[in-house]
Amino acid sequence: MKLAHTIIRIGLGLMLLVFGLNKFFWFMPDFEFGDNVGAANLFQAFTDSGYMWPLVGGLEAIIGVLFITKKAFPAALLALIPISVNIVLFHAVLDPPNIAPALLVAILNGYFIYRNWSYYKDLV
Repeated sequence: MKLAHTIIRIGLGLMLLVFGLNKFFWFMPDFEFGDNVGAANLFQAFTDSGYMWPLVGGLEAIIGVLFITKKAFPAALLALIPISVNIVLFHAVLDPPNIAPALLVAILNGYFIYRNWSYYKDLV
């Protein structure tokens, strides 16, 4: 089970690192929203405003590195909460067909927080 957790943690970290770095270097193709003008407009506004980079992209990349190295992992899990909530809400409201990866990030984040709950007991 420990090996599975390590593989999932590193996989999620790599995903966050790649998507975070993509917001700086744009090495992956842009998202296709089809006829969904609302999603395309909001995503473009996020990009144009600087919200996507350096803010979100930088945080995703940093959190990804922390996941991969397991340094400050409990703090990285907390930092991922607002990002995963934003991703899920964006897709739930504006792009439901593509919500699966967003839900995966949120569910794994919640699972790892649960597994590391001893670090957060004093916060409650």
